[in-house]
Amino acid sequence: MAKDVKSNKEFKPAVVTANDLVEGDSVFLGASGWVRDIADARVARTADEAAALEADGIAGETGNLVVGPYLIEVSVETGRPVPVLRREQIRASGLPTIPFGEAAPAERRAA
Repeated sequence: MAKDVKSNKEFKPAVVTANDLVEGDSVFLGASGWVRDIADARVARTADEAAALEADGIAGETGNLVVGPYLIEVSVETGRPVPVLRREQIRASGLPTIPFGEAAPAERRAA
């Protein structure tokens, strides 16, 4: 891990994620736009790269392509970024947390 010279802290690799404005899917900022596979995301390895990625993410929101862009910490395993937090792992998988067609817990209790 590289040190962030400005804050003197260890910088952890990061990618920018958001939600596609039309489809609502989780997306990641790639080399030439927003992608659905985190493997194609641009990885920031320094604080300056992260700031540039974040600015590009905000530009995507301003351009009405995505909503809610933010940086997430990743580990880079065999060249592929893997989210550190469980929430982001779920979002990166692209799978719903409730199987399609299954009632939400509150709906099951009310039945």
